Amino acid sequence: MKKLILIEEDTDVREMLAFVLENNGFEISRAAKDITVDEILTIKPHVIIVGYSAIDPANDLAEALKANDLSNLIPVIIYSPNLDAATAINKYADAVIAKPDELDDLVYLANRLAYKN
Repeated sequence: MKKLILIEEDTDVREMLAFVLENNGFEISRAAKDITVDEILTIKPHVIIVGYSAIDPANDLAEALKANDLSNLIPVIIYSPNLDAATAINKYADAVIAKPDELDDLVYLANRLAYKN
């Protein structure tokens, strides 16, 4: 079973995504936005999904993950309501996907990146 860290501030969205991803074979670790790279490394995920909002662009965490030699190969997916802004701002993500309309695509992308890793 592949491990996935789901970082999302909105509890309802986080639980809905966790439910869908667990039903698609992932072991989910849920986190708020204050998780650190060291905490992520202890979980040893195969993929990370970071919820993006206009208030918190998730760029700092993605940048920190990609700057760390121990975590830079972990795929990061930014799940965003504003796809254009997330793509422009977040050069550290391995993928950016629209929220909430692309749930099937999110599951597919998570699987593809997790099994690559």
